[in-house]
Amino acid sequence: MDHVAFLKAFLGLFAMMNPIGNTGIFISMTGDLPARFKAKAALKVTIVVLIILIGAVFGGTAILNAFGISLPAFQLAGGLIVLGIGFKMLKGGDNEAHTTPEGEKKLLDLQADEVKVNNALIVPLSMPILGGPGSITTVVTVAAAYPTLSGQIGAAAGTAALTLIMGVCFALSGLLQRFITPHAQQIILRFMGMILVAIAADMMLTGFQQSVGGGVKQIIPEIVEEVDSAQAARAADPSVTTK
Repeated sequence: MDHVAFLKAFLGLFAMMNPIGNTGIFISMTGDLPARFKAKAALKVTIVVLIILIGAVFGGTAILNAFGISLPAFQLAGGLIVLGIGFKMLKGGDNEAHTTPEGEKKLLDLQADEVKVNNALIVPLSMPILGGPGSITTVVTVAAAYPTLSGQIGAAAGTAALTLIMGVCFALSGLLQRFITPHAQQIILRFMGMILVAIAADMMLTGFQQSVGGGVKQIIPEIVEEVDSAQAARAADPSVTTK
């Protein structure tokens, strides 16, 4: 297992999914329902998000290849998406990249009823709030940057570890509810935003370096070949001159 891929996937998703902060959303959805139901709900959300993100880890590179998208291009594009999310989180408020108008309406209109909560655990909580575009971009970028089996296993393990931590936070939401005040959520949100900005900068710099480096590697051999050809021509015929 590639430990660097593990750490990048884990830290990237920790900032993106913000398990502690999103516990507040889980609390608002489950309300005063029994602890046993909250534990089952947490397990359900964990499984669904895990399936979405693990699928992205192992299938994301194939999708990029199918569309002819290079890794540096995807890293630059993904970095821009993550950068925008990070800046919005630094300003405070909800992460709009993981919400939709329909999802917000469902959250606002949701009543503390087990049937309604069960339906809302998949949409909008599991997707797009948790397993949204930002999270998918993060794991696909890490998996594409470490395309070996060891790297993909590391990315998948980091994804699984973070998702399990999120599930534990949701399962213990009744206990955490005493400590996660709205003010604390805003502090966590801004700190995670700062982490995301740093991750985005690293993604974009890596993509730019690989793009420029690949271009240089293609140009330099052509220049060397032209110089060698000119020197060979001069050696064969001294009267031949080069410009």
